[in-house]
Amino acid sequence: MSGESHNDALSLDGSQLFDTSGKKRPMKEWVQVPFDFKDNWDELARSAFGYMSGI
Repeated sequence: MSGESHNDALSLDGSQLFDTSGKKRPMKEWVQVPFDFKDNWDELARSAFGYMSGI
């Protein structure tokens, strides 16, 4: 995910870049969005899919 969708996801309270290793080396394009914003997940997933598939 990048651009406006990425910024929107990061602006949600408690969101952060996703760090799969736990070694403070987050993946710059992956955002971990808290459960409190589960209603946003579908839209964010569609945006991420579009970004990854080049749509």
